[in-house]
Amino acid sequence: MKNKTRYTIPQQSCRHSPLRQRGERDSQNPCKRGNDLYGTTILRCTLLIIVGLVSPLLSSNALSDTAKDTTPPVVHTDVTPAVVHDTHLFLSGEACDNNGIARVLVNRCPLEIHTGRRVSFNHLLPLREGRNIVTVQAIDASGNASVVSPVKITRKAFDLPETVFRYAVALLPVKSSPALDMPGESIHSLFLKAFGEEPQRFHFVERDPARLEGILREQRISKIGQISPETVIKIGKIIAAEGLFLVTIDEDVNGIGITLRLVDTETGRIRAQASVHDADNGMKNLEWLIYGLSLKIKRQLPAAQGNVIRISENGFYVNTGAAHGIEVGMKLLLFREIREGNFVLKEPLDTIARVERVLPHICFVTVSREGISRVEKGDLVLAK
Repeated sequence: MKNKTRYTIPQQSCRHSPLRQRGERDSQNPCKRGNDLYGTTILRCTLLIIVGLVSPLLSSNALSDTAKDTTPPVVHTDVTPAVVHDTHLFLSGEACDNNGIARVLVNRCPLEIHTGRRVSFNHLLPLREGRNIVTVQAIDASGNASVVSPVKITRKAFDLPETVFRYAVALLPVKSSPALDMPGESIHSLFLKAFGEEPQRFHFVERDPARLEGILREQRISKIGQISPETVIKIGKIIAAEGLFLVTIDEDVNGIGITLRLVDTETGRIRAQASVHDADNGMKNLEWLIYGLSLKIKRQLPAAQGNVIRISENGFYVNTGAAHGIEVGMKLLLFREIREGNFVLKEPLDTIARVERVLPHICFVTVSREGISRVEKGDLVLAK
């Protein structure tokens, strides 16, 4: 009975019910009474039905007007854990979002970007000695944020020993782009200048682009980007280079892109490759981008060093490995440290070894029989 009373419409007294009073006065006219009673009820129900139909539409519009973008942007970079010897790290990346990228931050520092749905960015980050953590964050126009997993970069500063056996390379002539108000020879010079920064990882055996142009004409090569591995090996023998740098410049509606590849002249395979893209194709920015490319290449081929820890019949073990950039097939130089008073000299040994097996923190290296007789435990080993 309690529930039944709860859902029963309470009866109003006649004194407070105009409808009830009107019904009593017009009891002699049932039609009039019926029209008043049911007409009012029908009008009330019609209003309720209309409101019931319109309310969902109003609610739907209100929700669509107030709906917020909660999808974070997509962001990626080319930074990977590495051991480097330069004072700076150059990183590149791209962020995308349908509602537009508002900000990009590296280690909480905002970068200057051209806002839009797809944003390319580059940044030169100073490194301190030892452990460095790099974080990249992208924020869209609605405030949603995405953070790339932190990357560890270890900087180890040391002086590279002077030696004529450093990795010998040449930079093939650069074909400029209509988007650049600069001849290919000037771009070629910017690359040589960038790689000339200390510590110098490579030895350029040929710096004259005119002579290299002549060699390419003799080999009937007109497009650097389409050069075959066999031709790379042939050119390497002609100019006594162990590696060739190839530059490709492209342009699109969003700016200019530059790709730099280092191809080994013994195997014809690509040893390192790096790219940058930027909306600014001015000379000052171009020089900055080329410097960044040189840092990226050196990051992929660090001048890793270690010491001989054990000698076998046909080779020896070194206390450095894949974690420091050592790869199978890489050549290693050997030095012996000699103390003279307060100075330590690094005397090069006339021996070049090749890496055969690699573990994260150790590698096995083979060398000729004549060379193994010169190697001693504790000798310094440097990646060529």
